[in-house]
Amino acid sequence: MARERIVVGIDVGTHYVYTVVGVANPDMPLPQIIGIGRSRAYGIRRGMIIDMDDATASIRKSIKEAEQAAGASISSAFVSIGGNHIVSLPSRGVVAVSRADGEISEDDVTRVITAAKTIALPANREILHAIPTDYIIDGESGHRDVVGMSGLRLEANALIVGGSSGHLRNLTRAIADAGVQVDGFVLSALAASHAVLSKRQKELGVLCLDIGGGTTDMAVFEEGNLVYTNVIALGGDSITSDLAIGLRTTIETAERVKREYGMALASEVQKRDVIELAKFDPKERDSVLRRDVADIMEARLNEILELVNKDLRRIGKEALLPGGVVLVGGTAKVPYLVELTKSKLRLPAQVGFPRDVEGIVGSVDDPSFAAALGLVFWGLELQGGGGFGARVQMPTLGDFSGSVSKMRKWARAFLP
Repeated sequence: MARERIVVGIDVGTHYVYTVVGVANPDMPLPQIIGIGRSRAYGIRRGMIIDMDDATASIRKSIKEAEQAAGASISSAFVSIGGNHIVSLPSRGVVAVSRADGEISEDDVTRVITAAKTIALPANREILHAIPTDYIIDGESGHRDVVGMSGLRLEANALIVGGSSGHLRNLTRAIADAGVQVDGFVLSALAASHAVLSKRQKELGVLCLDIGGGTTDMAVFEEGNLVYTNVIALGGDSITSDLAIGLRTTIETAERVKREYGMALASEVQKRDVIELAKFDPKERDSVLRRDVADIMEARLNEILELVNKDLRRIGKEALLPGGVVLVGGTAKVPYLVELTKSKLRLPAQVGFPRDVEGIVGSVDDPSFAAALGLVFWGLELQGGGGFGARVQMPTLGDFSGSVSKMRKWARAFLP
């Protein structure tokens, strides 16, 4: 019988910590999800840990819930990384082909990616991913799989993604204190794309837009490769704050109003629809028009989408992604956000729901679980096969494995 491979993904967000346990073997056409966990996130703001004890407790609770559902203990996991500390820079590596007959080997590809990583990142940043976007053989560009081809000089254009060294250490420690080792860090939007984007969309050109609580993460793909990523320091919390100010109510009440009555287009709301705030807080005596709530939400969402469009304009992709926009994250569930996105970005748009999995599918059939489920796909691909490799195209990884190894040794100092 084929050996089962179990992979765990942990997505540490601003509002929630999601844990997903997946399993696959060569006899299975699709990976199976056997356990999920979700806990309210405390001690985390905009993807960054601000209170170690609270963050650790939140992570531990999510892991325990997933362990109980899966009936197995979790010892290691792939972990998402996000926040406005993320940086991405283009780079190029150049090497001479090593073999006398000029045939390009795997070792040559590894060396040229290593050469591309010799780039000066901002202070206190380290490389998470080095993703090749194009190979050049003897001056001829446009190559994607160069192993076995012939030439004398090999170059690689790559996208270098880096993150805060301090945050990586903090997150490693929090997860270690929860009893789990880090198999690797993966950019949150890149992980989410593995769960919701098809190979066809990545070939055509697509934007995976993860609108979370604290930030909005972008990942642009073209010709199958990640070509751009950025993190915008606005998200669902910005909408909640606007509502609290505009409605003159508490953050807690504003959050509940947003979740139960929020809409992205004020034009879709009846003018006389009224919301009684006492429904959410007995101390409240006021009532508000639902149209006013939608006006406030639409204004902030327009601002977020305008910043996204500004980035697309800067990289020459404004209104030029045939695969459109795939929305994930908790805010993706706001009614009429798809329609607003189509109008603002002038692109096709849809909510991204995880697919191509079996098991407790209904539980992860939610854009909020996209990053955690994508981490499972990522890990299973690294372990090889599983009957679904044709759907997911793995980019070349950076040198985070070495960093994680060093972090594990460092984190053991905090373990009993």
